[in-house]
Amino acid sequence: MRPYAYITTPVRAKKRRHITIVKQEVYKDVELHSYKFSEAQAQGPEQANTVSADTTERLDGATIARFVAFREAQLCVLMQTCLEDAETVQADDVLDAEGAFEYHLVLNEDFKDATLSPLAQYMHRYLVWGALYDWYAQMGMQQAGTYAAELGKIEDAINGIIRTPSRAKTPLQPFGPAHKPF
Repeated sequence: MRPYAYITTPVRAKKRRHITIVKQEVYKDVELHSYKFSEAQAQGPEQANTVSADTTERLDGATIARFVAFREAQLCVLMQTCLEDAETVQADDVLDAEGAFEYHLVLNEDFKDATLSPLAQYMHRYLVWGALYDWYAQMGMQQAGTYAAELGKIEDAINGIIRTPSRAKTPLQPFGPAHKPF
């Protein structure tokens, strides 16, 4: 008899993938959607200008960049189980409106590469919808509720894509179901 019993679980093979989300494309989509919303509301020009996010205006651009940066931080937390650790560990709150968000993913070997592009689209949409939610929420507009509902669905979709089905199965009970109907 051995004094110690070791429980071993098989290590699942991993593969690395990379997703790039271009910041200017995210900002452009935020501006586009807010402009179309203000146009559809048939408001006066002053109110339409207030509701529409114009990233060329310094204040609007900085506000949208901050909202997108916050949503990107939430996205990283949401995907933390599959993000590869950075070699350089440092953080700050300085906004960099240029460039791209880079995601180095470590995924299970059975992750289907065909879902990588849809995952990138969901991530892009999450950043845009999140920034639009924050934009409209700061103004107290009901439009924020529309984006809030969609954000939950997008989070679920992202989780569904990055989490491949488990190979573990529930063992059968030897004597039938645990709860028998009366």
